[in-house]
Amino acid sequence: MPVDKLHKKALKSLISTLKFIRMSPNKLLAITLVLLTSNAFSQKKQTVDLDWKIGKQEKLSYLTMMTNIDTSSINLNLGSLNKLFSDSTKVGLAQVKSIFKKINESLNSVDLVTTLSNKGSGIIDIAVVANLNKNTQLSLDTLDEVKKEMITRLQTMNQGVVLRGSVYQKGGIHSFWVKSNQKNLISVFFELPTKPVKIGDTWELDINLISNDQNFNCDSSYKVNEVKLIDIKKVNNENIAVVKYNIVEYVKGVFYAPARSNNQGEKIETTMMFMHQAIAEFSIEKGRWISYDGLMTLVSSGVITANQKTKLTLLKV
Repeated sequence: MPVDKLHKKALKSLISTLKFIRMSPNKLLAITLVLLTSNAFSQKKQTVDLDWKIGKQEKLSYLTMMTNIDTSSINLNLGSLNKLFSDSTKVGLAQVKSIFKKINESLNSVDLVTTLSNKGSGIIDIAVVANLNKNTQLSLDTLDEVKKEMITRLQTMNQGVVLRGSVYQKGGIHSFWVKSNQKNLISVFFELPTKPVKIGDTWELDINLISNDQNFNCDSSYKVNEVKLIDIKKVNNENIAVVKYNIVEYVKGVFYAPARSNNQGEKIETTMMFMHQAIAEFSIEKGRWISYDGLMTLVSSGVITANQKTKLTLLKV
């Protein structure tokens, strides 16, 4: 009986297999390397969607930590405007610094918890709630009643919801109406790419860290706004996207202090640079951050002198 096409195909496959088995070790190694390289190349070309996947009844919460990690202080240099805050005596300046220190302590005594929920229609709601950390006790005995009341009110104001916003399930900022500094926080932590990405792809955030008014005349500036998918790894049968943030904003120019009735104002040479670097891991299947660790740095001189580093972290609650 003649051999049909199916038998011919099976025979060819058997012959190929036998030839492969009889190959030298060097040829087998070469073929194996080609197959592995092809597989790695295909993974790099694979596109993935980084979308939020939060159930309609689900509440996804993160402990949101924004902690200063150095002891640098911020000093205002507004020339004659400093007199609006206190007198020029050492006693007066010491009192102001003491109040600022207590205010910073009150702010550091607040825990932030961010909760994401599915609003429907492809929108993810974001609410940041502040709770006074009962483990932190402030020493207010050395202050008078007016200053005590001011700090106590500040602590009370910083409890409850301190930020509301929203992002699209597909990634972009939805709450365009919030204040710039609040939108920056939403963008840094929760904005995702709005289209499928592959390893090596970059995208930008809807962010603006530096904001000046008409009193600042800019001489030079530059900006880097890049978020990059640097890897996709497999962890416990789960695909994890590794994302790197590199945000830099820099300006240099002259700040014209507003003139008062008894002078013509001042010109203050000013530079300011904000940087945000972070590495974060996002579960492609579950649609949420697994980890997020960043460092935001402010270096400035002139109208504001600062050298401050803030650690930004998301911890799943």
